[in-house]
Amino acid sequence: MKRHFITGLVVLLPLALTFWIVSFIIDLFTHPFLGFAQKTFAALGWDKVSFLFLSPEDVVNLASKVLILIFLFVVIMGIGWVGRYFLFKYILKLGDTILHRIPVISTVYKTSQELIQTILTTTNKSFKQVVFVPYPHSEAWSIGLVTRDDFEVEGRVAVFIPTTPNPTSGFLVLFEKDQIIPLDMKVDEALRYIISCGVLVAPIRRTTPPPVAGKS
Repeated sequence: MKRHFITGLVVLLPLALTFWIVSFIIDLFTHPFLGFAQKTFAALGWDKVSFLFLSPEDVVNLASKVLILIFLFVVIMGIGWVGRYFLFKYILKLGDTILHRIPVISTVYKTSQELIQTILTTTNKSFKQVVFVPYPHSEAWSIGLVTRDDFEVEGRVAVFIPTTPNPTSGFLVLFEKDQIIPLDMKVDEALRYIISCGVLVAPIRRTTPPPVAGKS
């Protein structure tokens, strides 16, 4: 019975994790427009329509999210097409300049812009090295990612420690160089290890020589 239970977990957990991540992304994109879409469908009388096991409210919510996703997809594709082939780049640059000069908004905008560009730009390596660090206390070890190898604060190196199973959140901690143990592990292997809660284990070996930070 134990084997059957474990087999069931192996089959269901990836599906559940995938469903949770996809649902989170869908809610993130559709939530700002959900109220308007729901009112639109309610005005069309969809709030009185049920389908199979779905209540009228469920039908309106589902239809609203589908419509919003289709709308966003079309808008994003259109912006990308216009921005690539027309002078829309100039408009974007002008808007970018304006946003950079507005107090408070400029700080949030620049930080978000730099973060997205760092993550999505393939020519820029977001993280430099996978390391072991003593966190959350000196007797425990966590996998971290050196964010930059050319930036130090009083001899300390910035290390991003992702959370499990969502590596997009975490903690930025400054460590002394001698506290860091560099690992012979690729960044994508480390992220796969973190997302899988340690189930998908890649070979974890120290690099040689041990020093890692402070050099490109």
